[in-house]
Amino acid sequence: MGELSDKRFDLDDLLKDVSHLISPPEIIIRLRQALEAPHSSANSIAAIVTQDPNLSAQVLHLANSAMYGLPNRIDTVSRAISIIGTRALYHLALAVSATNTFSRLPCELVNVAVFWRHSIFTALVARSLAQRCHVLHPERLFVAGLLHDVGSLVLYSQYPEALREALMISQGNEQVLAEQEREILGFDHADVGGELLRIWGLPPVLQEAVGRHHRPGAAHQASLEVSVVHLADALSNRTEQGSFSEYGGYACLVDPGIWTTLKLEEEDTDDIWDEITPQFLEILTVIVPRARA
Repeated sequence: MGELSDKRFDLDDLLKDVSHLISPPEIIIRLRQALEAPHSSANSIAAIVTQDPNLSAQVLHLANSAMYGLPNRIDTVSRAISIIGTRALYHLALAVSATNTFSRLPCELVNVAVFWRHSIFTALVARSLAQRCHVLHPERLFVAGLLHDVGSLVLYSQYPEALREALMISQGNEQVLAEQEREILGFDHADVGGELLRIWGLPPVLQEAVGRHHRPGAAHQASLEVSVVHLADALSNRTEQGSFSEYGGYACLVDPGIWTTLKLEEEDTDDIWDEITPQFLEILTVIVPRARA
């Protein structure tokens, strides 16, 4: 690693270098604008989504999945909005579009199948924790959980040689990996992820939830959301199917202040696996592009 010690790494330069790969799709920009418009309607939101047949199909599949457990099948985007709400539908569309976009990043160092399994598992745990902690719009935390590590795809596609040793040292332990990244680059994959969410126009609360998930004590305005993603990440890593490591689950440490922030005891999460497991494979199949599944 010595020959790399004099090399300068800059986060802004990194983002410029990959800007053509990470820009949000036009349909997501239009959806966000419609959602923020004072007189937008469910019909106007539905009209935008239905312009992309693949996106519509994936969003409807999610709305009909075990994640919602609805008694009757939803057949149209308009009906989905009336049942789960415009914001929930927007966040589902965002989750699908972001996954499709970031999956196109060339990345040989990361096992992409393991990466997306961990991301989906973390997203489902984050949504469940958000519901238990009465966080507003739990689908936002689903998105934050899904995208909490997308900075890794950018880092390892652009700096493979600089970070190859970091991956070997960490053996899939994300906390160790983030420390190694900061030592080599001066920033880590969480910092990159937070900036990616800013570029996508997501609210500061989600930028911070992703950007500070390895350092929850550094959160400024979104300590609750940061805590949810931090805990969801840690809990996922303790399981074999949800671990970031190719070697199976490991005892990922939880920041001790998290339980107080979320007003939870550790045993309060014991039943979360019974809730997540029936949803996991179905959501993975829907969200992850077929070429990457």
